[in-house]
Amino acid sequence: MKVSYWNRFCPTLFGTGAVEMVGDKAKELGIKKVMVVTESDLIRFKVATKVIDILKTAGYDPVIFDKCKADAPSDICDEGARYAVENGIDGIVAIGGGSSLDTAKAIGIIISMGGTSICDYYTTSCKDRKLKLICISTTAGTGSENSQYAVIGDSKTGVKQVPEYSPDLAMVDPTMTYTLPKSQTASTGMDALAHCAEAITSRNWNPYVYAIGAVGIRTVMKYLPAAVREPDNAVAREKMAFAANLGGLVILESGCQMGHAFSQAFGGKYHVAHGLGCAWGFPGSMVYAARYGDRESAETVAEAMGIDFDENTSSDELAKRMGDKAIALMKEIGIPSLKDMGYTLEDALSVAEVMEKDAAIANAPGEHNLDQIREYISYTFNAYQ
Repeated sequence: MKVSYWNRFCPTLFGTGAVEMVGDKAKELGIKKVMVVTESDLIRFKVATKVIDILKTAGYDPVIFDKCKADAPSDICDEGARYAVENGIDGIVAIGGGSSLDTAKAIGIIISMGGTSICDYYTTSCKDRKLKLICISTTAGTGSENSQYAVIGDSKTGVKQVPEYSPDLAMVDPTMTYTLPKSQTASTGMDALAHCAEAITSRNWNPYVYAIGAVGIRTVMKYLPAAVREPDNAVAREKMAFAANLGGLVILESGCQMGHAFSQAFGGKYHVAHGLGCAWGFPGSMVYAARYGDRESAETVAEAMGIDFDENTSSDELAKRMGDKAIALMKEIGIPSLKDMGYTLEDALSVAEVMEKDAAIANAPGEHNLDQIREYISYTFNAYQ
């Protein structure tokens, strides 16, 4: 696919070789002093260093902040903001998965608001942005590169919060995902699938989401197994990067729902990677949506997933087929179960009350009361063994 621009929320430069333009794009945005926000492993495995070298060739002397960690802990965000102020930064190039990109957004919020801690801005939608931000994704899952949402883990409570800071440019170059291990390719790919399917079955659905989300679902179903089996498969990697980007677009329109509420609640308590939590939460979210939500929405997802049904198929049967199809995919790509990872049903049920308060659950169909949430969690734990 040739390099192309899109996205009405955030300009997106997509395609193999896109990252080669990062220096030019930083200059176009007027960035004078740039900080690279990433994680140490991406430096060690020379993924982020590729971008750093391109910035140096463009005449920049990048300041490096490589302390990003899973769940974008609030104390790391605060440290990054202090480091940016100390170095007179006016722009950030963030490189990584969702946690690194979200850390960069949090740094932008803190500096723009003139504060010292992201904990003071969990409900902030930052409009007057003081730092330019370029987001470069190294996974094909979160779509965080073109989203204003920053999922931040409070370092004291573990609860995940979602302030907002929009990137100025997203750069999606499939070559940046080539070193991603199979397990992370699988789990982040399931996150992309969950974004598309949860957005379609959200109570906020619209025709745009139907059209874009369905393409994303079909793409994941076709190419995720190949990307897991063959890490160097250029076509599969590009298609998954495309699907992840579409997933980011549709959640901006209608939001995620039950599966993401579970991932955020369970991940916050047990420090589980977001993609893996979304994978676990996905089958149940589809069963829940088919049972309690709009029939047309469920059918749109089912058709995109390649599930056979007709007008005589009951909602309960459609729900079962959707759950079974999702579970078959998870087994094919080697997603471990909650039980495999040492968790019990009681562990899973312990986050029900946190789920009830999670922002994503407001988008779910049904009443999403505690009884329905516990029903969902029990299915989630028991159905995938």
